[in-house]
Amino acid sequence: MVTVLIGANMNVPIMLAVASLIAGGLVAFTSQFGVRNGADIASFILVDAITFLCLAVLVMLVTKTPFTLTGRLTGWAIVCGTFASISVFTVLYALKFGGEGSIVYPIQSLQVVVAVVLAFLVFREPVTMTKLIGLGLGIGSLLILSR
Repeated sequence: MVTVLIGANMNVPIMLAVASLIAGGLVAFTSQFGVRNGADIASFILVDAITFLCLAVLVMLVTKTPFTLTGRLTGWAIVCGTFASISVFTVLYALKFGGEGSIVYPIQSLQVVVAVVLAFLVFREPVTMTKLIGLGLGIGSLLILSR
């Protein structure tokens, strides 16, 4: 059971996950806004990627973290970037071709199922009834939202 406390003892991973949730929602909204206002998708994503790169460099400078990926992990980062690009391009094109954000984004959010199943299989994370029920409720809510 995860306990979220207030103040200095607040659970940092939970706080970061909530920040990611908010930022992710804003990404979806601003992307949809750009597409709905005629943004060229490739240009929009290029500016997005440049911003991402600049912020990653800034984080490395502020935290004084050197670039230390091994060749193998660099390969994994390239694979991850490829999947991220495909995910963003396909969602933005779905919006461009008339898809409604209220349908497209819940469908895209089912990506959590892929991540959870792979975490169970690859990282051997424990599969509990609580996690399975939570996953089922999450899938159900996303399916309802996409109707």
